Amino acid sequence: MAEEMRHHIELDTARRIALGEDPAEARRLAAAEFGSVDARTEEVRDARLGAWCEQRWREVRFAARSLRLSPGFSAIAVISLALGMGAGTGVFSVANAILLRSLPVPDPHQLRVLHWAGDDLRINSLSGGDTAFTPPHFFELRDQAAPLADVFGFIPLGEAVLRGRHESFAARGEIVSDNFFSALRVRPTLGRPLQPGADFSGTGNVVVLSHACWESRYTKDQNAIGQTLAINGEPFTIVGVAPAGFAGVEAGQTTDFYVPLSTDSPFLYRKITSNFHWYVRIMARLKPGVDEAQLGAALNVAWSRMAANFMQQPRIRLSSGDGGEASNREAYRRPLLLLLSVVALVMLVACANLAGLTLARGAAREHERSVRAALGASRGRLIRESMVESVLLALAGGAGGMLIAGWLRRGIGHLLAGPLGQLDFDFATDRRVLGFSCLLVLLAAILSGLVPALRAGRVDPIEGLKNRGSTGAISSRLGKILVATQIGLSLLLLTGAGLYVRTLANIAAIDPGFSTENLLLFRLNISGSPGANADPAPYFGRLQDALAQLPGVQEASLVEFPLLSGLSSGGGEMDGKAINPRRLSVGETFFSTMGITLPRGRALEPGDSETAPKVVVVNEAFVAAYSPDRDPIGRSVHVWDADWQIVGVSRNVKYNDIRTAEPPTVYFPFRQRFYGRFKTTHLHTPYFTLRTTLPPLALAPAVRQLVGRLDPDVTLTRFTTQEDVRRTNIGRERLFAILCGALGGLALLLACIGIYGLIAYDVTRRTREIAIRMAIGAQPGDVVRPIVRQGMILATIGISLGIPMALGLARLVENQLYDVVPYDPLTLMTVSLGLFMVAIAATLLPAVRAARITPLVALQNS
Repeated sequence: MAEEMRHHIELDTARRIALGEDPAEARRLAAAEFGSVDARTEEVRDARLGAWCEQRWREVRFAARSLRLSPGFSAIAVISLALGMGAGTGVFSVANAILLRSLPVPDPHQLRVLHWAGDDLRINSLSGGDTAFTPPHFFELRDQAAPLADVFGFIPLGEAVLRGRHESFAARGEIVSDNFFSALRVRPTLGRPLQPGADFSGTGNVVVLSHACWESRYTKDQNAIGQTLAINGEPFTIVGVAPAGFAGVEAGQTTDFYVPLSTDSPFLYRKITSNFHWYVRIMARLKPGVDEAQLGAALNVAWSRMAANFMQQPRIRLSSGDGGEASNREAYRRPLLLLLSVVALVMLVACANLAGLTLARGAAREHERSVRAALGASRGRLIRESMVESVLLALAGGAGGMLIAGWLRRGIGHLLAGPLGQLDFDFATDRRVLGFSCLLVLLAAILSGLVPALRAGRVDPIEGLKNRGSTGAISSRLGKILVATQIGLSLLLLTGAGLYVRTLANIAAIDPGFSTENLLLFRLNISGSPGANADPAPYFGRLQDALAQLPGVQEASLVEFPLLSGLSSGGGEMDGKAINPRRLSVGETFFSTMGITLPRGRALEPGDSETAPKVVVVNEAFVAAYSPDRDPIGRSVHVWDADWQIVGVSRNVKYNDIRTAEPPTVYFPFRQRFYGRFKTTHLHTPYFTLRTTLPPLALAPAVRQLVGRLDPDVTLTRFTTQEDVRRTNIGRERLFAILCGALGGLALLLACIGIYGLIAYDVTRRTREIAIRMAIGAQPGDVVRPIVRQGMILATIGISLGIPMALGLARLVENQLYDVVPYDPLTLMTVSLGLFMVAIAATLLPAVRAARITPLVALQNS
């Protein structure tokens, strides 16, 4: 603007000089003239801007007043959009937390997770999957990759008992390498991180607390640094507090404290120089200028040398580590992506529903718009006012959707966590979720308001004034297309929900091989009790006997971890050959408590103590796999550097997953597990299971009192039931069956609202026609039949559109179904018939209202 003004001043100055004026005076006069013109231009521009803003504000007020005068329409529209947007935002929040959220560390895109792979495995003790390595493997891989990346490791410690200033509490920890915090670039809020050298030499026990643990247990006390914290009875000195928001690197798990991977760690029952157990997870941060291919090549060279003795074709694979170690995420990736697609369809149904209602409402307001157009309202103004109404409805729906999304997130979080607290994702609203919500509002306003707005701008003043009160079609052909589309999408969603529900029903009907009813489960930790920790087997024996004597308890037994909990242990040898059966340490009453029969041999007995010969019970699947041609009774299994004689064979039961076949399983007597190096195993935190005659959880107070009397230093956690554990085992199927069912039902509800709204507006518009027909002798049935027929035609067209889409959906979800044919005719027929009946019911309501019109009153008011 300034450049243009200077140009005009120079031209005017030259003109004045050419006319004979003094150059200085000519420039002064030109500058004064064009400066005042510029000032006047600014004033005009400001006035125009103010007028524009005032006009837009009037349009907003007019739209708000118009919506307030149609409370029924506004309520239906806002509720429809709120349900659709709430479902969309809630599911996206879950997908964001599980699939998209990065670790709160600098440059998370530089992080990688290490996976091993190989053929012909010859490993006796393998746990943790392809992301777990032994400590010696970790140290060597870290040294080999040092020029290219900071390689760090951690070991999930699981639940421990901590005792600080006051009471004991259960918390989850990680054993971490000396470069854990430096590689992640995590700086403590208070104190210092773990230091290489002293902290890892075994000369002292130190711990870094999470910010949440420090906040809840130490109330943000700055003097917590240097205080002593007992972890499983071992004293540790608090040296630091991690920053807020950082909760470890395991996706779906919250870490409360970090202890060093020291040479004499009290949490490892083998030296860190041992290759026996695979439990170290390894991650790496690429150094500047290094790409993933370089790091992978260096790691593969080292791994090929290390793993050549126990696997063929050893190799290392790198995956993205920006979200942490994500083994918990992968099972949910495909279902969540499918759910996001389902939510998109629900949003389309909601927008189509609102567009149809707005079209019908626009038809009812045609005379009003014709009058305004005749009085001078421009087409652009009518379009803007219609779009403003859609924007206001979308904003109100978005606000309601955020509330619904919050409830949905809490419900999904509860389903994912389960009674044993397996998964704990952070579903908090972040910028990505807020951005998605704003995008939904924008799309809802455009998709639901654009077509009605354009139709509002095409009003014909003369035709609209001439046809007031005349008959008309149901919002034209476009309205019918929208209704049919809603019905087709609803059929698609309901078919998917039906397949998931049938899958859930089939999985829930699987017989686990034992009775899950009236079984109470609870976990205890004896690590904080000097007495119980010094001699665990007698303590557990006394507690097991005492629990069995409680009123309402039939039998009680110790169990290393609950069946169907997803936990497992395996490995061993037989006749000098490696085998990989599942393992479980139990009490001698375990089989009778769980209702598991033994067709051969004997069960475990109280006499199977530490000094007695070591014995085990195997299941029939073990016999079929490892002793099909020989009597297993009397044969030995070599596990934990000891030989265990088989004394009984039990029936097969599901072990850690109800979907898979019963695996070969070996049951060990817990009394014989506490010897030598096993005095610090996780059997110090076992579960007990009680067969009850009362509602299981009703016995929790009595159990707490009993445990407190026997030893007040023993900590009790996680009361649940075997039925809850079973439900959690099929939690993924339950989650997606519930969500798909809810989304399908929501789509059906929206489609019914759309049908009802359009037919109701059509009946309102045709009131004069219907009154005339009834006045000359038409019966109520003559009025109802054409309206219902119209709904039946729309429902038939919509179902015809939805069936091919549903058949295509079946191919996408085939691998997620259990014992259900993807093209299940029963599901398709049931959904189609149900949708047709619901659509007819939605049509019948306004049809009946039309049949009750009083001709005289209707003609007087038209």
